Amino acid sequence: MSTLPQLEDEMYRLVSEAQKEEICLRLIGGLAIKIHSPSANHRALRREYPDIDFVTDKSGARKLGDFLAAMGYTPNKTFNTLSGDRRQLYYDEPRARQIDVFIGDVTMCHKLPLSGRLHVEPVTIPLAELFLSKAQIVNLNRKDVLDLLTLVLDHEAGPGDEEAINVDRIAGLCAKDWGLYTTVSMTIQKMRDFLANGSVELEESETQTITQRLATIQKAMDAAPKTLAWKARAKLGTRVRWYEEVEEVQR
Repeated sequence: MSTLPQLEDEMYRLVSEAQKEEICLRLIGGLAIKIHSPSANHRALRREYPDIDFVTDKSGARKLGDFLAAMGYTPNKTFNTLSGDRRQLYYDEPRARQIDVFIGDVTMCHKLPLSGRLHVEPVTIPLAELFLSKAQIVNLNRKDVLDLLTLVLDHEAGPGDEEAINVDRIAGLCAKDWGLYTTVSMTIQKMRDFLANGSVELEESETQTITQRLATIQKAMDAAPKTLAWKARAKLGTRVRWYEEVEEVQR
């Protein structure tokens, strides 16, 4: 089966066809933020989306190889053999596009658990996890910051998941993991600095909206009761590395 030329159309095709095969496939990454956020087309926030990133569960992972082969994709056999229980890579060779699929959880600089949360949204992971999937990156690049600004500009930060960034979910995860809390706090400060130093041309009202929502998220993170393990790790601070190094996978 041939793939579709437009990346967003292709993403929807894959999610729809996966559903027919009883495979839970949920979009993550910049493209996931784009389909939730009209501001992705803002002149200051617009960017390109070259690839598609998904999450599936353990059951879906067992069907993934045959499914994506039928959809027109070639596996990275070496990577999938070594890391296929956590992450798998596939390629649309004619269009030079990549599909990256995380299994069960998203693990990069930190582990982002998704068990029981993959069915909150019909196409993407929930907005709280979308925020964390970017905010947990220690070495943020410009496109990551633009994605985060887009998401926060277009969505309230508060309780619940209905087109909102669920601060209770973010605070709960960060209260169990000092490393995640620390990286997300650093990311929030980087976003504030990005806005303050004029790295992106937004209206003052837009900047204020983002700043206020970031403050709401940080306040919820700070207020959540912390575990004993969190408090013990906090004593070591940043003199001990608190995150995993992430290497880009080369074809």
